[in-house]
Amino acid sequence: MKAGIANSVLVDQVRNTAAWLWSTPPAEPVVAIFERSVDECVDEPGAASAVVRTLRLRLAAHYATVATFVPTDVDAHIRHHMWTAIDDPAVFAEARACVDESAARDATLVSARVTCGLSGHDGEWLSVRAGALGRALALGLPGEAAEIAARIDAELEREERAFAHAVDSGAPARTTLALATTLAHNLGDLSRVVDAWPRAYGGAELRERYTRLGHADGSTSPGRRSAFMLAGVLNKQLMALENHRFLALRKPRALRRGRDLLLPLGPWFDEWGELIASTEHLDDSERTEVVAALVDLHLASPRQEGCLRALAGIHRATRGGLTWFASALPARLRKETVRGRIREAVDIRPEHFEAKFEKRFRAALAS
Repeated sequence: MKAGIANSVLVDQVRNTAAWLWSTPPAEPVVAIFERSVDECVDEPGAASAVVRTLRLRLAAHYATVATFVPTDVDAHIRHHMWTAIDDPAVFAEARACVDESAARDATLVSARVTCGLSGHDGEWLSVRAGALGRALALGLPGEAAEIAARIDAELEREERAFAHAVDSGAPARTTLALATTLAHNLGDLSRVVDAWPRAYGGAELRERYTRLGHADGSTSPGRRSAFMLAGVLNKQLMALENHRFLALRKPRALRRGRDLLLPLGPWFDEWGELIASTEHLDDSERTEVVAALVDLHLASPRQEGCLRALAGIHRATRGGLTWFASALPARLRKETVRGRIREAVDIRPEHFEAKFEKRFRAALAS
């Protein structure tokens, strides 16, 4: 198994991006995993008990940070490397139980991107289970493989029902599109891992079942293709541009101070912008850092609407509006706050923006 990151360093990284977990009572079970990890994982590298404990730690770190501004980088390990280190069926069963434990945690505790009970966390667990499923096939563990596949199928059916209900009931664009982009993300996570399974391990039927579900050339499994394809189309047309990594927001470290500062799904960032303008977590210089990062985001991706809505929210909730920040911004950004699309955005009320986006959504849905 690739060594990856030291456990103590990983815990430090979680503290760096989500220190508020340590003062959040419902997070005590996952914090306990971090607290035990450094002293506990002292076995020889590769020892069975160390593999399971290290997997549990990395899953906990992924759960805690994947929806924060600076996620820990353990994806390859929890999806691939840690499973290839397991040869013993009993150890495999313990490791699979760690995934079940992680998937049962409440995503709302660590994410502002949960809609109707669905979130990107569900896709993370789909991808981890896909890695486990590939290893079960390689080890010749049909019982384990069947159990993991059943859990994947149940999750896909749950997500399909939630999205189909939103469409059929005429739910607002904000709800339906949030579900569409979540579903597209989750299906993509699953597909990428399954597609990487070595062909020598077999599993052709499962590979067909789980790859490219949101694409026209994807699975033809009954009852799934239309809903998943629709989610993929809506995400591509309306949401993909609005939910990139927002890397510029990693620079203002003050954004890591509280759960309430986590970024929701875009492009509906008006309320988040108003919060940035008023929260006690930030002082004025730190608010200015956030404004600068948002302007940089806009300049890098002028068609993206979310950062404009965040700036509009900050403008409305700040006495003097965005011009109040201008003198403290880098010289190259000062004029940007009072011209172009930023100037246009601050004059658009949130309800008018939502109505405009609703119209775009209905047109896309009809076509």
